[in-house]
Amino acid sequence: MYTNIKYNDYLESMLEQLSGTGAFITAKKNGDEHANTMTIGWGHIGFIWGKPVFIAYVRYNRFTYDIMEHTDEFTISVPIDQNVDDELKFCGINSGRDLNKFEKSTITAIKGRTIDTPIVGECDLHYECKTIYKQAMEPGLIEDNIRNKYYGNNNVYHVIYYGEIVDCYRFNKKL
Repeated sequence: MYTNIKYNDYLESMLEQLSGTGAFITAKKNGDEHANTMTIGWGHIGFIWGKPVFIAYVRYNRFTYDIMEHTDEFTISVPIDQNVDDELKFCGINSGRDLNKFEKSTITAIKGRTIDTPIVGECDLHYECKTIYKQAMEPGLIEDNIRNKYYGNNNVYHVIYYGEIVDCYRFNKKL
């Protein structure tokens, strides 16, 4: 059962979940039938160029990074009234390079309504996004104490993906 919502209807709940146990970002390469999802803890919703956007951060060393570089869309699935903490942990510590997370966990890939990339069916808040801009972080512009805390000496920074929110809805798999 789908319920259409405005992109900012659940902003406070989404940010609380994102800064807590996280949310899922899902992507698949253009023309590929297999999607990958991973846990994200950084992101935000904004408005730029006359469009609502979800801004997501993906490190260069993540399997998802390679996928994001070969697609122009992604989904964000957020558990608002669902407890999927175990699944978020599983998708945060396991790589799609090594296994299909949809096959090896209890999460379900459900076709997106507007784009080809699936959503995570066990979540109830979804943003379907088309990538409209991406940018690599510039390490020298990050404040020293933040860079040291979050990156240390590993030098694996993030690429920032701006996704126009082309569809936003609540979804209840059980109805």
